[in-house]
Amino acid sequence: MTELEHKRRIAKNTAALYVRMLVRLAVTLYTSRIVLDILGVDDFALYGIVGGIVTLLTFLQTALNASTQRFMSVELGRGDKAALKRVFDVSMTLYLMVALAIVILAETAGLWFLNTRLVIPPERLGAVNWVFQFSILVTCVNIIQTPYNASIIAHEKMSFYAWISIADVVLKLGAVFLLMVSPVDKLVSYAALLFVISMIIFFITRGYALHQFTVCRFKPSWDKPLLRQMAAFSGWTLCDSGAQLAVTQGRVFLLNIFTPLVTNAAMSIATQVSTAVYNFVIYFQSSFNPQITKASAQGNQKYLQDLVNQTSKFSYYMIFALTLPILLNMEFILGIWLKEVPQYTAVFCSITLLYYLVESLSGPLWITTWAAGNIRRYQINVSLMRIITLPATWLLLKYGMETWTVLAVWVLVNGFCYIYRLIYVRRNSGIPLAPYLREVIVPIVLITLLAVPLPLLSHYLLAGWTDLVITTLVSLLITGILIWLTGLKTTEKKHIKEFVKRRLP
Repeated sequence: MTELEHKRRIAKNTAALYVRMLVRLAVTLYTSRIVLDILGVDDFALYGIVGGIVTLLTFLQTALNASTQRFMSVELGRGDKAALKRVFDVSMTLYLMVALAIVILAETAGLWFLNTRLVIPPERLGAVNWVFQFSILVTCVNIIQTPYNASIIAHEKMSFYAWISIADVVLKLGAVFLLMVSPVDKLVSYAALLFVISMIIFFITRGYALHQFTVCRFKPSWDKPLLRQMAAFSGWTLCDSGAQLAVTQGRVFLLNIFTPLVTNAAMSIATQVSTAVYNFVIYFQSSFNPQITKASAQGNQKYLQDLVNQTSKFSYYMIFALTLPILLNMEFILGIWLKEVPQYTAVFCSITLLYYLVESLSGPLWITTWAAGNIRRYQINVSLMRIITLPATWLLLKYGMETWTVLAVWVLVNGFCYIYRLIYVRRNSGIPLAPYLREVIVPIVLITLLAVPLPLLSHYLLAGWTDLVITTLVSLLITGILIWLTGLKTTEKKHIKEFVKRRLP
């Protein structure tokens, strides 16, 4: 395929994923509202805490997931189908072992931590243990499904990925309505229903992958050279994913220990809001990531540089356009979304959205680093910077600082990680810094500074629904005009015009 054909595929995949994310965002936010109302603030917080224990144990899966996608994309870039098959078989073998390891860890250390260290009302301890068991099952199903997901993404079949994601959230919405009439404990019922949904999605995804790609017909494999290569890559990836999960889940546990349970509920809601918005960027970048890896494998440096610059700035534009009106109207949005808004929710949501603004720029940089393969020093340094957040969180909470300062430190450290990634990519991937600064940093800073004043003025002059509607329209209009005038190169404008013309009747 030519570069133009690759870009057309990216545009098509991006459109499919964007529609998917609009539907997913609406359904997810509505579902969260109902779940919070049915479970109540305390049980909602408990579910987030218990799920966090299992999530903490999945850092192994996160590392292997990155490794699988990277190696599959590289072999697709090289056109080696036999090697691609070996990657899948070795990956699935490793994933089955990881699932077994997580079950052992969860049923030993996880149970001990749940029952002896967390602050849980005694009358809810039985229900919480049931939730924990269902969460372990969901985690194992998701782990075994990951190689199939990686294969679908590496082959750039984003339309299926979009539809299966929509099916997932629609099924979860249906589960919420079943939850309303469940005669069993609501918290336990919710966990059980999520497990059933995970099984349905697993079988659909596996069936599609087996039908589309012969490489997904699994045969246990112990290809020692490939196993060592993937294990080494996964091991270093493990540093960053482990540090990141330790920070996010460690913060949840520390908040549970030092603050009232309502703070964990606020953090859970903030995580759902920010994740829903940031998922637009994740799935947008997933259209580019296979191409970035393949360009690196082929040694196409010019195309690689263009992809990194475009993905970085388009990711920022997308999340900034969504975030600006949300930030200005956060309290009003939470008030109409939730019947009961836990304390600290608005400030937690605002700070986490700022975090993901920075994170939207980082994705293409670490994908480029991983595509090159030499990640040992990078992973160690980023992990050390991330882990600083955890002792800082403990100190802030121990000495009675405001809870929002915990997230402020998190954002600050992420800013330093981004700067380090820029320097590392310039030195090790051959992507010059000057074009990146000129084509990415300068436009986004200019657009951010120019886009804020008018929506901010509208926000102070208006109130309620009028404020939300006008601020959103003004934000989108101003941001869109500024992006077109100052945020795009001439060639990018040309490609957009051609794409729109082909879609018009």
